[in-house]
Amino acid sequence: MPDELPHTSSDELVPAPSSDELTRASSPRELTRASSPDELADAASRDEHVHASARDQLTHASSPRELASSRDELVRASSAGELVCAESVTKVFRTRAGEVRAVDDVSLTVHRGETLGLVGESGSGKSTVARLMMGLQPCTSGRVVFDGKDLGRLPARELRVLRPRMQMVFQNPYGSLLPHFSAIGNVMEPLRLHDRGDKASRRTRALELLDLVGINTHNAELYPRQFSGGQQQRIAIARALALEPDLLVCDEPTSSLDVSIQAQILELFTDLRNRLGLSMLFISHNLAVVERLADRVAVMNKGRVVEESPTEALFHAPKDNYTRQLLSAVLPVRQQ
Repeated sequence: MPDELPHTSSDELVPAPSSDELTRASSPRELTRASSPDELADAASRDEHVHASARDQLTHASSPRELASSRDELVRASSAGELVCAESVTKVFRTRAGEVRAVDDVSLTVHRGETLGLVGESGSGKSTVARLMMGLQPCTSGRVVFDGKDLGRLPARELRVLRPRMQMVFQNPYGSLLPHFSAIGNVMEPLRLHDRGDKASRRTRALELLDLVGINTHNAELYPRQFSGGQQQRIAIARALALEPDLLVCDEPTSSLDVSIQAQILELFTDLRNRLGLSMLFISHNLAVVERLADRVAVMNKGRVVEESPTEALFHAPKDNYTRQLLSAVLPVRQQ
C-alpha cells in the first residue's frame, strides 16, 4: 500500500528523521545473545583478518595511484562481507495528484569497509533510498537486508536494537545537534540513552571522539551556536560515532559548507574510514566530492539507478547517457 506523501518544500519527498530518532534503541549487543562469547570473538577475528591487510595499505598509501590500488584491494576484500543490501526496492507515495514512485526497483549493496557514493540531481530519490536502507521507512516492494537480517520482517523491538549500528550525518549540522546541550553533552547523549557506562566513562568517551574529529577538548563545554559550521559538522560526526556504528549514512554532509571547509570534512571522513573500518553510504550531488571519497558510485535519475561502477571507471568511462550528461555539465574540462 503506498504511503501518504507528507507536504514538504524540500527536494526529497519526505523529511529526514531527527538525530534522536536514530539513536533511541537498545544496545546492539542484545542481538548477539544467542551466540557465545567465544563464537563472537572467533567471528570478529576472522573478519579483522580479512580486512587488515587492505586497510593497512590504504592507510599508508602515499600517491594517488597507490591509494587507488589500495582502495581496489579493500573492495575485493570486502566483497565477501556484504553489510547492507537493497534488493529491488520500490517506494510509492500517495499525493492528491496521484501516486509518486520515488524509488523504482533499486538494488544497491554496501560492503564492509567500503564507501558507496550515491549521486544524482535534486529529487532523484537519493535520500529516500537512504531512509529505506536504514529501515526508517518501509519498502512498498523489495527488501533491505542488514547483516543478514531482513529489516522489513524484524519485530519493532529488534529493529530498535539494530538501529544504533546505522547512524546518519545530515546536511544541516546545527539542526541535527541539541542546541541546549554543550558539544560534549551532544556526544554523550546517545551513550546515556543506551545506558553505555557511567557518567564518567561516557564523558571520557565523548572527549576521545571530539578529539578524534578535530575539536579542541578545551572547547567541549561550548554550545553548538558558538562553533562554526564546519566545527558543528565535526561534532555531529562525533555524535554519530558514539555508538560505534557499522554503517554511516552521510546525506549531503558538506553541501552547506564553504569549499575550504568541505575539503577538511572530506579529509576527516577519509581518515575515519581508514582508522575505524567504517562502511559508508555517501550521498551527494557534488560529483567531485564523491570522486574523492567513494570506492564505487551509483547514479540515480528519476528514482532509478542508471549506472553503478567503480569510481575511476565511472568518471573516466561512463556507460549511461545520463551519467555522461551529468559529468559533462559538472566537469566539462574532463569531457573535452
